[in-house]
Amino acid sequence: MRGAYSRFAILRAESLVPVPESLDPAEAVCLILNYVTAHQMLHRFAKVTAGQNILIHGAAGGVGTALLQLGTLVGLTMYGTASKSKLQGVAAAGGVPIDYKSEDFSNRVRELSPNGVDAVFDPVGGTNWWRSYELVRRGGTLVCYGVSTAVTSGKLGGAASFLLLGILKLLPDRRRCDWYNITGLRKQQPGWFREDLNSLLDLLLQGRIRPIVASRLPLREAARANELIEHSRVTGKIVLLCQE
Repeated sequence: MRGAYSRFAILRAESLVPVPESLDPAEAVCLILNYVTAHQMLHRFAKVTAGQNILIHGAAGGVGTALLQLGTLVGLTMYGTASKSKLQGVAAAGGVPIDYKSEDFSNRVRELSPNGVDAVFDPVGGTNWWRSYELVRRGGTLVCYGVSTAVTSGKLGGAASFLLLGILKLLPDRRRCDWYNITGLRKQQPGWFREDLNSLLDLLLQGRIRPIVASRLPLREAARANELIEHSRVTGKIVLLCQE
């Protein structure tokens, strides 16, 4: 979201959603991107139902932990890839942890679910999308929502990833491949964004979800926050606070 590193922003009234005063602002702000993304991918794209199983790549990240919490509410069996230091957090959030550095996630998922999974949520891109797609059972969905492998030396590429995405979308094998982008979807379906954010705020108010805030930093330390994210040093979300 552009303009997020600022104390004030100008928006149209219809873009706003009221936040209950009793909520922690640092937790509430986590819902706007990470939890709305997770909610819409689960319910508006993959359309998951109780008893299904899913694979979450980057399960210890901001969107990953949101997927785990929201998937628990639905009653999903969840497998989550993460680095070794973050596996305990994935397990604590209700996922079956898979160390993507020391384990072959494809083999591990097939051991756990020989018939494949109902949905995979993959922000990695590249050949990882193909490996994820192979794990999806017929009638299931691969949801791609990021291309982390396309960032090299601070520059964004990824043409090969999107070419592969186009190929996967065309394969006639009763498996679906979708691309999720919250910015584009919000423009196409603004009502969905307000409806879903209101639902998430209600879940937070009830204590049924609890964003994992890894660190609360003053706005002047935005560069440090970016460094922590780029080096995968946090589990959950970093929140920048505007101080008076």
